Amino acid sequence: MKNAFPNRLHRLGQILKVFLEEKTISTNALAEQFQTSVRTIQRDLKLLKQSGFPLKETGKGIYQLDKSLLKDYAFFDETELALICALKSLISQLGTPFEKAVNTVFSKLYYHSPSVPVFIKMDKPIDLEGTLFKKIVKAIQNKRQVSFEYEVFSPYQVKLEPYKIACFDGFWYLIGKDLEDKEIKRYALDKIKKFKVLRKHFVRVPSVLDEILRNSANIWFSAERNIKVVVLVDKECATYFKRRQMFPTQKIEEEKPDGSLVISFWVGNFGEIINILKSWLPSIKVLAPEELKEELLKQVKRWMEWQGETLGTGIE
Repeated sequence: MKNAFPNRLHRLGQILKVFLEEKTISTNALAEQFQTSVRTIQRDLKLLKQSGFPLKETGKGIYQLDKSLLKDYAFFDETELALICALKSLISQLGTPFEKAVNTVFSKLYYHSPSVPVFIKMDKPIDLEGTLFKKIVKAIQNKRQVSFEYEVFSPYQVKLEPYKIACFDGFWYLIGKDLEDKEIKRYALDKIKKFKVLRKHFVRVPSVLDEILRNSANIWFSAERNIKVVVLVDKECATYFKRRQMFPTQKIEEEKPDGSLVISFWVGNFGEIINILKSWLPSIKVLAPEELKEELLKQVKRWMEWQGETLGTGIE
């Protein structure tokens, strides 16, 4: 019984592979091939349709998969297709906003076929422990407090109201209210150990949380953005900031005669913006606030000293 869920997911992946290789197939043939009942196959097909796969019944017990919409899936084996089914199954439990967001990501899988003139690069997410993911989802659904061991430099205990699971830059995070200091915090799922669901319930997920996440560029989000950051972008990179919003609160304050730009961002903390700024060095200059300028200089200096040690030379 313990292995029923993974076995079913693997079978779903194999069933999809069969549909990709055959024009139509009957539930009787699938039942015989996978040595199970027709009723089980019908439940499997129902789950695949609920997960968004375009299956249709062309006759009594005869099914067809619309391959014109699924060209890319032909490049996956049954294990990879099973993973897609698993993710879709898990995501469907997280609620409409997250489900819509992940379905958008899944839709990008359609554009990796050599026959399609579009390519979209997707970052590979960090590996997750499936049992932990399911436990967290259940705790969120049932509004139950949780506790776990978390390690940054050394392990420590956390007691939390779990609100959301979020993925930023290929890393998965649990977001919730820390019950010790009553602040909204984020915890990387791969650093969570000894996870327990507690008996005590919490009332509700903050109504503003979805909006905060939608307006966040990374996991260092903040409910209140009260720090104004002003930077100067040189003319060589100015066009990128005109064409694309690098940060949700980005605003072009001034376009200078030489082509450079003065740009502002409202942030809740320096962590939200500092790595974005570092990625544009040396084409960007911090004008304000002074504390951010000093922190950026400090980090660059540390890197230069470390780089000098690595090369065996001193940097003055």
